[in-house]
Amino acid sequence: MYRLPPIPPAALRKLAMAIALALPAIRPLPVYAAETGQTDTPGATRTFNIPAQALTDALNAFIAASDWQVGFPAEIAQNARSSAVNGHFSPQQALDKLLQGTGIGYRLTGPGNVMLEKKAITEPQSAATLPPVTVTGKVSYADSDPRNPFYNRTIASSATKTDTPIMDTPLSIQVIPKAVLDDQQAIRVGDALRNVSGYFDSRGEEYVYDTAYLRGFATDSRQYIDGLRDLPQSHSLAMIDRVEVLKGPAGALYGRMEPGGLINYVTKRPLDTPYYSLQQQFGSFDLYRTLADASGPINKDGSLLYRVNMEYLSSNSYIDVVNKERGFIAPSLTWKISPRTQLDLDFRYHDVNGPTTFGVPAVGNRPANLPISRFIGERATDDGDSSLLYGGLSLSHAFSDKWKLNAKVGYNYEHQFSAGTFINTLDEATGDASLFYSDYDYTEDSIQGIVNLTGNFKTFGLEHTLTVGGDLYKTDGRTNSSYFLCDTCGTSFPSPINIFQPITYDRPGINLAAETSSPVSTSRTSWWGLYIQDQVTIAEDWHLLFGTRYDQAHSSSDGADVTDDGEFSPRAGLLYRPLNWLSLYTNYVKAMNAANTSRLIPGSQRRPEMSEGWEAGVKGEWWDGKLNAGLTYYELTKKNISHSAADAALAAQGFNVLVGEGRSQGIELDVSGRITEFWSLIASYSFTRTMFTKDVTDIQGKQFANVPEQAASLWSKYDFAGLGWQGFWTGAGVYLAGERQGDRANSFQLPGYARVDAALGYAFNAGPSKISLQFNVDNLLDKRYYSASTWETRSFGSQPGMPRTFLGSVKVEF
Repeated sequence: MYRLPPIPPAALRKLAMAIALALPAIRPLPVYAAETGQTDTPGATRTFNIPAQALTDALNAFIAASDWQVGFPAEIAQNARSSAVNGHFSPQQALDKLLQGTGIGYRLTGPGNVMLEKKAITEPQSAATLPPVTVTGKVSYADSDPRNPFYNRTIASSATKTDTPIMDTPLSIQVIPKAVLDDQQAIRVGDALRNVSGYFDSRGEEYVYDTAYLRGFATDSRQYIDGLRDLPQSHSLAMIDRVEVLKGPAGALYGRMEPGGLINYVTKRPLDTPYYSLQQQFGSFDLYRTLADASGPINKDGSLLYRVNMEYLSSNSYIDVVNKERGFIAPSLTWKISPRTQLDLDFRYHDVNGPTTFGVPAVGNRPANLPISRFIGERATDDGDSSLLYGGLSLSHAFSDKWKLNAKVGYNYEHQFSAGTFINTLDEATGDASLFYSDYDYTEDSIQGIVNLTGNFKTFGLEHTLTVGGDLYKTDGRTNSSYFLCDTCGTSFPSPINIFQPITYDRPGINLAAETSSPVSTSRTSWWGLYIQDQVTIAEDWHLLFGTRYDQAHSSSDGADVTDDGEFSPRAGLLYRPLNWLSLYTNYVKAMNAANTSRLIPGSQRRPEMSEGWEAGVKGEWWDGKLNAGLTYYELTKKNISHSAADAALAAQGFNVLVGEGRSQGIELDVSGRITEFWSLIASYSFTRTMFTKDVTDIQGKQFANVPEQAASLWSKYDFAGLGWQGFWTGAGVYLAGERQGDRANSFQLPGYARVDAALGYAFNAGPSKISLQFNVDNLLDKRYYSASTWETRSFGSQPGMPRTFLGSVKVEF
């Protein structure tokens, strides 16, 4: 086929304007990829750096960068605003990204020639007619599309607070999108994070808190939602669009946190095309889970959008007498005030009920060989209730095509009640155990705000993306009542048990009426930080990132000052992209971590925990971003760890010293995406070597608890549409973990294991609706294993993993 030579960019801009003026009467029609019949030119990628701006200006920039010709009626671009496009893409991919959220599609009129057309939004969409379009003859999806089946993402904002392609980011970041969560029928956060290298479980079947181990270090339960620090809770995945995990210290942008990494949950946002879904799940141990999702425009011009996500879960457990109930609702509203200004309002209510499971004790160098159904507690008194209320407001405004402001404010209120009985002392030879009872009623509220300014500019031929911002975070906690009782200090404590004998669950438990609660106590944290970051593109192939943050954090207990820490957290990274599919990078990070609030030996200087680390890695991207991978080597050190004093007398009085130091070194591999049009996978491997390098006690030279030296995961899905069986798919996965230490003293170990999962699904269209049937089996081979040593102690906390578990699902989308 004869093809005209490329037209110079200046001529293209003039041509586009002429077309826009000459075609005002063209009638807009919906266009979809299947109508084009065109295919991509292999490897035809270019570098695009187009900020979000007025659509006409963005199209001119696209024309100049792609040598494509774009026609459009004049009225179609009025008051429309483009999305940003930064990175290496084919022209088709770049145009798809540029038009995301505009309600505008296009059709191919010739090689390198397209006509923009308005997409209809009044007619219901079927599974075969999806909102995003491409000119490849295959359906393309926006990242936010609820039907997006891809296992990878090419852009993640958590690492830099900008929409920078992962291939151009000199940091290690993994993304677990909604498609993976759906295919694996994930219910807990741990179900999603098990696909990330360097992640290890820390809570077992726990529903109260979400914590994790990343790169060997236990993360704080205060994780992030849409970039805002969250109160401790067990997050519902009902509202989660994807989970982004930034590896290593993240203090340069986010402030005080543990050094292993940042976990950020990106929520589902209101859509400009109507979407509704209802899902019912049912499974082993009387599990029933109902999910609902509704979104779309409220008014005719689409300036007001809404979304509501809901969840209700009720389940028993493989552990005797344990049951869980979770309710969740999250409405949100988007107001597009103008093409440059948008306001978002979010609300969440979350409630979880059910007792905490304290696991089993260690006997010898292994968890006690007890039935995994054994509940070591008191049914009469053990219980839990946690509720959380959140309200937030976000404002984004583009001052120009190159400068944009984002501001957020959020308020959390949390109430927690927990009562549990666990082992205090154990005679490992006989199995005789005395018990300890803990009961507390706690409330906490927090308020936080973020202001972030991002700008794009050039100096001396260098392209800059500058980010400047600050945040404020305050919490007030109150322990309304608390009881900490044992058989030697409680007047009504139940008699001891023998862990090797059957336990009766009809014991009366503790009589709190005969006990005295500890006094009411309060705690307060105030924290503010300022940060600056610059991302510099040099000659297109080199990407330099550098920045720093200053934090001032203060904590008090019962009105008395405890800590007052101020530190800088710098980081720098360099990435070289010699080929479109290959990136090489390295970075160095230093950050402030947790406050040391323990009681110190008199005369000691109180200092916060600090960490520093460096890493070097390789990233690859193939088939126009359909498959990506990352291989990283890192070394991470945490300093000023608090440990009991070496002097036994001082240690008995609760005194600590800040001389502890721990180091984690490792290799991580992550792969996700599509190998073929019908075969998807997500896989990880980690080699993690940990050690306490300094300490005044006997743990120097010991390994960290809960961290296997080697671990791996693989989940693979095949769609049988490639064989003519439309709608059928199957999936299978294997999760492996080596032997792990159960406590800091390395006195016992959790054995290694391999767990196999499987899934089968079928989807079909019924009128405008898509109906999906799915069946998953977790732990297919019914392997007995231990997922975590939750409290890193011999007396209790070794959590048995779930046995073979079945989970079915019926989902309707329209």
